[in-house]
Amino acid sequence: MSDAGTAKGGRETPPPLQKFAIGAGPVTVHERVSLALARAPLDHEDPEFQEIFRETTELLKRVFRTGGDTVIMQGEAVLGLEATAANLVEPGDTCLNLVSGIYGAGYGRHFTNYGGRLVELKVPYNEAIDAGEVEEVLRREGDVKVMAVVHSETPSGTMNPVRELAALARTYGVLLVVDAVSSVGAAEFAFDEWGVDVAVAGPHKCLGGVPGSALMAVSDRAWEKIRSRPDPPRRRYLSLLDWKDGWIAEGRWPFTPFVAQIVGLREALTARLEEGLDAAIRRHDYVAAMCRAGVRGLDLELWPASEEIMSNCVTAFRVPDGMAAEEVKLHMNRRYGIVISGGLGELKGKLLRIGHMGHVAQPAYTVMALAALERTLHDLGHPVAFGSGVGAALAAMDQ
Repeated sequence: MSDAGTAKGGRETPPPLQKFAIGAGPVTVHERVSLALARAPLDHEDPEFQEIFRETTELLKRVFRTGGDTVIMQGEAVLGLEATAANLVEPGDTCLNLVSGIYGAGYGRHFTNYGGRLVELKVPYNEAIDAGEVEEVLRREGDVKVMAVVHSETPSGTMNPVRELAALARTYGVLLVVDAVSSVGAAEFAFDEWGVDVAVAGPHKCLGGVPGSALMAVSDRAWEKIRSRPDPPRRRYLSLLDWKDGWIAEGRWPFTPFVAQIVGLREALTARLEEGLDAAIRRHDYVAAMCRAGVRGLDLELWPASEEIMSNCVTAFRVPDGMAAEEVKLHMNRRYGIVISGGLGELKGKLLRIGHMGHVAQPAYTVMALAALERTLHDLGHPVAFGSGVGAALAAMDQ
């Protein structure tokens, strides 16, 4: 039997000629990004590259909707998330971590690793944070210095109310850190208008790039907190002041930047701004509604507790009874070339996720994913009426 397996009736199927990443990221990118990445790398001291880097940081300001500083740290987005805690948190600071999923839960370790006194507000992983409950905690604690929340909790397919939480943070004099790794580029996000203090995005989610950078926006309030410390991180990979006083102030690198990654990132940001941020949000909303309709058409249960909190960049749904999530994923991958995502941590085996991020947030990709899911469920013995999921998604295009 071939690696692709054998279909019902004993007929072998050939392996797919191409695979499509339609999961929770990284996702399939547009060819213009691939072509930019294929360019022969420039020396980081080349004036042409320095201009590319400056242009990229300016494009990033427009994407974050900020007139303040943006920093591009050289590493996966988690580098920016840890660096935020390393720079903001002083030993003894009360830090409030808002937990509605796997990623939110993970941020608590950054607070404790850098000496913070951790306070957490947790909700079930199919729900969203309630701003009223957050205010109760802020009143009770009295002196919270930093608060962290995940905007789009992709392991659960849910969204948290960052605008409302930012307003609370301002009222109570708290610095707000937002994990916006998957939301920026797909969901409304206004750094300056909302009053966020540090936001971290990833190029490999809804911005349509590839992994390798932590994209950050930093407020004046955050810089003041960092500078007020007696010993802020310096000459360290995690240091934000090295970027502030080096590249931002003087055009001087703290270390060699990832030149090829920056060229690809510039292309991804340029494409997004050419489309328009509002248009991109509408596109993600549209395709997300299609995908949810398709999942419901297959009589599968969406994971989030309500429609109002569902993310527009990933659709999470429960694994049908009697089926194994990993078997569904592997079959879709090997037989049909469609790569989707499963659950993480304590959600592993409980749910599956179809992504609609960046370039992949288009009707054709969603139809491909739903068609492969339909056929996979059938192949694995789950009762399916062919066309039920795809048909429901196509019907939703008129709504």
